[in-house]
Amino acid sequence: MKKFRFAGLFVAAFVLTLAIASIAFAGRRGSQDFVLENGTGRVITEIYLSPTSSNEWIYQDELGKNQVLYPGQDIFLAFDPRDNVQYWDIKVVYEDGSYEYWYTLDLFRIYRITIRPNAIASIDEV
Repeated sequence: MKKFRFAGLFVAAFVLTLAIASIAFAGRRGSQDFVLENGTGRVITEIYLSPTSSNEWIYQDELGKNQVLYPGQDIFLAFDPRDNVQYWDIKVVYEDGSYEYWYTLDLFRIYRITIRPNAIASIDEV
């Protein structure tokens, strides 16, 4: 009888663990929030974000007025929950006025992006 009770507790714990993991993954799956790290070696003065399908930069200057992102620093970028768009483009402007783009980033899967020179990025996914 004790063996069955132990087995039942083990199965219940296993099912509970799976349920918690699936809830955590489902919560992340619907989120486009991510961390952007400046690996360019240059000072970034502006960050723009837009759905890949759009011709406009929906989120403009995400750093805010008079703010910069120094090399090695990162910023957490949060989205409105209504922005249920999977693929996004990023534009950064450097302190000398030049800029670079990173295209078609799957923000449903990405939780951290380290941007590098020449539009190269290191991506951490769920």
